[in-house]
Amino acid sequence: MLAQSPPPPLDAADSDPVKMGWMVGSPPPADRLIQFSNMTHYRFPQTRWSFANYRRFMPSSQIWRGDGPARPLPRAERAEIDALTFQPIGGSDRMSWAQSLQANYTDAIAVLRRGEIVYERYFGVMSAHATHMAMSVTKSFFGTLGAMLVAEGKLDENAPVPKYIPELAGTAYGDASVRQVMDTPFTSQPENPWD
Repeated sequence: MLAQSPPPPLDAADSDPVKMGWMVGSPPPADRLIQFSNMTHYRFPQTRWSFANYRRFMPSSQIWRGDGPARPLPRAERAEIDALTFQPIGGSDRMSWAQSLQANYTDAIAVLRRGEIVYERYFGVMSAHATHMAMSVTKSFFGTLGAMLVAEGKLDENAPVPKYIPELAGTAYGDASVRQVMDTPFTSQPENPWD
């Protein structure tokens, strides 16, 4: 008997969480239920829904923006960005920006240029006011902000971390310098104990 090839992976359109009907109904049908306890929240294509609804699985905190008023970002949207083309690394065919968002299963994206929103798109269950899990991207954002603050002289890269976050004294970060923390590479999630 010949072994069958696995089916090709679902593309962005076919794995759209709205199209797939994840977590619709009360309770959702068993084949559309996503749970933390059995790790279905971390399996594709369920991740297309769960990454936009992670607060339903794990405790999280909304971070307060502070006392000052929110500053609206002016818009200068440029629809022609969708038609920009490029050659993907290792790819044989050029693709448009819009095609790349589908190829990468993008849930949401905002592009700013000189303080203005020039491009903003949402797919699947995402919207302008929805939250999305950021995972390792968070370190890139905070590392960039930290480097900017060091360059401006507002953050001492040689200071111990507890100088800025006293709650970390007595933890593994207690003796680390800000620079050491900024240079620590991201490590992947531990292996799934349920697999």
